[in-house]
Amino acid sequence: MNDTAAQAHASLTGPQKVAALLITLGTATSAKILARLSPDAVDRVAQELMTTPSIRAAVRDSILEETYTSLFSHMGELSGGSNYALELFKEAFGEAKGHLLLERIHQTLVVPPFDFLRHADPIQVAQMLVSEHPQTIAIILAHLEPRAAAKILVQLEAPIQLEVARRIATTDQTTPDAIEVVEAGIRRRMSSVISNAAVVGGTRPLAHVLNQVDRSTERQILGSLMEVDQALADEVRRYMFVFEDIAVLDDRSMQRVVRELDSKDMALALKSVNEQLREKFFSNMSQRAAEMLKEEISLGGQVRMKNVEEAQGRIVEVVKRLEDSDEIVISRGDGTDDALV
Repeated sequence: MNDTAAQAHASLTGPQKVAALLITLGTATSAKILARLSPDAVDRVAQELMTTPSIRAAVRDSILEETYTSLFSHMGELSGGSNYALELFKEAFGEAKGHLLLERIHQTLVVPPFDFLRHADPIQVAQMLVSEHPQTIAIILAHLEPRAAAKILVQLEAPIQLEVARRIATTDQTTPDAIEVVEAGIRRRMSSVISNAAVVGGTRPLAHVLNQVDRSTERQILGSLMEVDQALADEVRRYMFVFEDIAVLDDRSMQRVVRELDSKDMALALKSVNEQLREKFFSNMSQRAAEMLKEEISLGGQVRMKNVEEAQGRIVEVVKRLEDSDEIVISRGDGTDDALV
């Protein structure tokens, strides 16, 4: 191995080495290897496969030497890139799943315009944008995720809001070159006015974590936190949605939720709750459906608490999904209709 090849080999990361090896081995053999990797490893290797159009013969030989194989002696460059990756994925996972994996990796490789604003403070962004032309603001907001764009838009003064909204609605296309110019200019300005400090803790992140755990763990942590710091526990709960919070839904939202629920889940979930919360369900159903649900609850007999909590968790997931799609509104304790975290 010459010095240049040795340096190139030494600079490769683990996933890059695996990608080079898979390109060397060809789709049939590589597919068997890829199928045995964990999903995370597949994603990392797939990204390298798709961004490696070719590998030099010297680097290929060094990879083979490192992996204790001398079965191949190809010369020149080997084709990689998207076409090779697709053939490999199809061989390993089937055509449908192979295309899905390729699309997922494509999405991770493409950074959307103005992505650097995704985690920025909406108030700071709005303060910086107020001096920009409405067309510039419209281009930026049109490329952001709707919730993020809305949080910035509401910080602007009413006349600017109207003009920006009009331009978003009437602008069909913007050239990539124009977007790049706007993005570069905004990035420079933002670097001087927006704090780059990352938020790694706080009540919102904790609420986000607790929303992902099972009901028993959630209750245990919140209960313990309430014993040592009632105010902190209340603040965490304010950013969460738990089963008992269904009581805060307005009747229209509750009726929308009920239409999505399985009667068996409702019967299980209502086993351990107070009469007021049960009535929240019954009063937002037809009389016949309510009577049938009451009968199912009474005839259900004793059930394990774990099953009750699992049913409650499934109902909470329905509520979260409907709020995320803006089909219902959850009124928060601070008087705002904040997004679920």
